[in-house]
Amino acid sequence: MVSGVLERLLRETARDGLVRVEDAIKILKLVGRGTYELDVAFDSLEKACRLRFQPGRGKASSRDNPFRRLMVRPFETLLSGEPPAYPRPFLGNYFEVLEAACGDKYAEYDRHSRAILQSLLVVHGHNLVWDTFYAESRAAQVLAHALRRLLRFLDTPPGQWVWVQAMSKPSPTGARPSAEQTDRIRETLQHTLRGFDLGQPATAARQGGGA
Repeated sequence: MVSGVLERLLRETARDGLVRVEDAIKILKLVGRGTYELDVAFDSLEKACRLRFQPGRGKASSRDNPFRRLMVRPFETLLSGEPPAYPRPFLGNYFEVLEAACGDKYAEYDRHSRAILQSLLVVHGHNLVWDTFYAESRAAQVLAHALRRLLRFLDTPPGQWVWVQAMSKPSPTGARPSAEQTDRIRETLQHTLRGFDLGQPATAARQGGGA
């Protein structure tokens, strides 16, 4: 992050791609002091990173983790706002539960998601956005299947223990999720799966009528 702040300050100071030695020294001293100006630079960088990696926004890349993004999709609106309903640093807690619930299937879900993303990249190239990936029927199938497995796991005693232990851990910033925040995530996942289940009969009927 420090190197990112340095690069940002150097680029903003540069004229025709060049930075005077005196200006570079001032920037290095600024970073060393950790003054108010540096706090502003860090805050600016953090906001830029948050916008860059916000699920559902921006271009999709093969370097990203499509399965994790897919499993965050149901509650991505809770990650935005000031302050967000569910701060992004808490996502690590959720991913810990997800990996425990999926077990050996996690690698399979990850492999399927990457294959779907790659096939879409072949068609759309660098113009592929995450909303196109989320709208893909194969991605929706992976999401529904993984959600069903996750929620079944949470209905078991081991799953309930993992949920409480993992979701209550403090984030790297020291903040700890509240019970209300974690309950809201679980309710959103349940509503999403219920929507998938309600849509299955209609889909089957359409396919039958078409035959």
